[in-house]
Amino acid sequence: MKPSYIYFDLDNTLLDHSSAESKAQKATYEQYPELQKVDLDVWLSKYKEVNHNLWNQYQQGLVDRHQLQYSRFNDTMLQLELSPEKSTEIGKSYIQNYQKCWSWVDGVEESFAKISDRFDVGLITNGFKETQLKKYKYLSLDRYSDVMIVSEDVGKMKPHPMVFDHATKVAGVPREEILYVGDSYSSDIVGGRNAGWKTAWYTALISKNGEDNIADFEFENFDDLLTILDI
Repeated sequence: MKPSYIYFDLDNTLLDHSSAESKAQKATYEQYPELQKVDLDVWLSKYKEVNHNLWNQYQQGLVDRHQLQYSRFNDTMLQLELSPEKSTEIGKSYIQNYQKCWSWVDGVEESFAKISDRFDVGLITNGFKETQLKKYKYLSLDRYSDVMIVSEDVGKMKPHPMVFDHATKVAGVPREEILYVGDSYSSDIVGGRNAGWKTAWYTALISKNGEDNIADFEFENFDDLLTILDI
């Protein structure tokens, strides 16, 4: 596997989104007695369900970003029969807590630095532009690349072909010479494969759901990615 250009997903590939989300949710829960009327596990389970459904709707263009941001807390509280009066305030507190909990995925920064020394690299990410740019700055990713493609700028979310077509043009190399490293099977692996790219599926922070793996390479430790790239 000798690509000319390597793209990386951001959340749960470089930045530990799952850990930050979990810590931020716990901190927010502890701030608001309104949430404590149900167990934390009950709150988290329902929030994840509501948030997941809203992101699917956002991806399909059925809701806009403002509705998503408002509804994920408001609707969760309604479904748990909690008063949603403070849902907007709670949502803002969660975002503040979330940003305080950002960190690299354990052990990834050193490997990413080594890869960027040998290859041209860039980032492709779904999510809201201002948040993703803050993550880019927080991790000092400008040390390694000045290319970060945010799907919001393209007008479609991964795995839509428009995102990968745009990224191919930015890379300036043939499709078959691009490798995409990411954790989401549907957004990253299927999207990359459909674009004619090579793909490496990072599975350390996810629960696989029996997917028929079409990735060129699957790994749980970035050292294995270094090996396959002969670094």
